[in-house]
Amino acid sequence: MNEKVLALGQRCLRLVNSDKRTSSFLGGKPLVGAKFDWPRKNDKPLGFIGQLDLKEINSNKEIDWLPQTGRLLFFYDLEEWPWGFDPKDIGGWATLYENGDADLYPYELPSDLDLEHLFPSIKYIKSESFISYPDGQSLDFESLGISEDDDEEYYDFIDEHFGDEPRHQIGGFPSPIQGDSMEEDCQLASGGVYCGNSDGYNSKEAENLRSELLDWKLLLQFDSDDEIEAMWGDMGMLYFWVRESDAKNCDFSKPWLILQCS
Repeated sequence: MNEKVLALGQRCLRLVNSDKRTSSFLGGKPLVGAKFDWPRKNDKPLGFIGQLDLKEINSNKEIDWLPQTGRLLFFYDLEEWPWGFDPKDIGGWATLYENGDADLYPYELPSDLDLEHLFPSIKYIKSESFISYPDGQSLDFESLGISEDDDEEYYDFIDEHFGDEPRHQIGGFPSPIQGDSMEEDCQLASGGVYCGNSDGYNSKEAENLRSELLDWKLLLQFDSDDEIEAMWGDMGMLYFWVRESDAKNCDFSKPWLILQCS
């Protein structure tokens, strides 16, 4: 890849296997320092899918819009499987932020939680500094010195860059499976615009929302992962997004989520 392409890279954190037990993991059960209200939708508890200990994960301040301490807990509706293109999907996922350095303990699960909505195993993770690159859908290859006939080389470059590991990630460019317009989708759907067809995108409400600040950041890209039997649709991914302005204020109460699969 030429210098123009390499200059597109954005720093992010890649989440990979840890060879020791950490308080950052995918799957498992919450490990916290205090009680919290378990997120629910339609009077049913959401499934717990993992947590990040920010002191472990963001210790080098790689992601400047994230706190350096505390924990983020991630939940998803593993019964309804919301996609995130419908404003009515709100409440089908949640992120909880717990600050502090108290001693951690396994949290008691809700008595009515379907145990099938927990992963059968746990994957302890650590972060690595990584460079992400935009998906080819959003690039003008000609301006980058890549002919349209050779654009597959760019995708090969990205695949080689990631390797065979699942693409779990914080920050940077996402790895879209379908459309590469997730920031806009978050803005519109969270603002009340249905994004399941072109009518919503072409509406006056969408035009007004696009005029506002699009400060959505990739909070967690959770790839399908055979190691913990996590399968999002057909080899898909969950993408949790948060407004940068909210994250800098330690407010993770209004995330938006997109599910994509092949």
